[in-house]
Amino acid sequence: MTGQLTEGDIIKHKDGSVWVVKGCVHPLEGFVAIPRVVDGKKLKRVVEVEELINRYYLHYIKNLPEIGRDVPIVPKRDVFEVRRWSIEGRNCSNTFLQQLLQTFDSLGLNCGIAGSNLGGYSSAESDVDIHCSSSPDAYDKVSSLYSQGVLKHLDFDEAIREVIEVSESLELKKHAELITKKYLQGMYKRKRVTIRIIDCGRLKKFLGPYEDLKKAELVVKVVESDYRTPAILRADVVRASVLVDKHVHLLTHRLRFVELPVGTLLHLEGTIALNTYGNSIVNLDESKITWLLIPDRGRATEEERSHM
Repeated sequence: MTGQLTEGDIIKHKDGSVWVVKGCVHPLEGFVAIPRVVDGKKLKRVVEVEELINRYYLHYIKNLPEIGRDVPIVPKRDVFEVRRWSIEGRNCSNTFLQQLLQTFDSLGLNCGIAGSNLGGYSSAESDVDIHCSSSPDAYDKVSSLYSQGVLKHLDFDEAIREVIEVSESLELKKHAELITKKYLQGMYKRKRVTIRIIDCGRLKKFLGPYEDLKKAELVVKVVESDYRTPAILRADVVRASVLVDKHVHLLTHRLRFVELPVGTLLHLEGTIALNTYGNSIVNLDESKITWLLIPDRGRATEEERSHM
């Protein structure tokens, strides 16, 4: 009934709650997911999600060696319905969403509606989430919509309103500054649009099981950014509290760390994991970001985008 699900797909639970599938790796018995709507209440912040899981769904927490930590897994037996952005998300009755999808279709992109519009819990204030299958020129095609005037970048005030709702790991002003330079968060006809380019195919070399785990305080410099979800950024280690490799990969599923400009410095406290492929990986989503310093420049140039 359920089949394979991926980042951004929706699970309707038998108890009436709505869950969002996270990531690309799932065990045979269920799906890694987090609750988004429970008893009619929408959960936006990570701390709210964690508190609810610990209170009502603690029995869902399992260790997944490929991810290297405990995660909530919704058993297939508890799934009432699934909605995939790549299938149900392409069959919209809403005229506005149809027009938006047609815009992406015209570029040759394979996209679908995700988020609250797919899950059935959107409101008039909700932004629109679009997920697209990765292709070599997907990011350039999305970027072209800005030069054509179809999409526009969020201004600082719009970005501040966005981050007040969700920002946790970054300082508000810095987070808002980042958003104004992004191509994957913008405006379409006065409606906020969030775009994710999903690419699960290159993740294998960065998965566990992990042979060595080190808690560390690091300063790293981004040398290769990424626009995809999950994002895998290459970074040089500038300073470390323990002996580590000179180069690490920063793994994240959060849009706030996607499109980070090359040259960005991050000070973080987290875990460095070495896997069987010899890659040193820091999961940004599980790290505490103390500060972030963005290079003093505008949006990514065409040359920089080619290195994403």
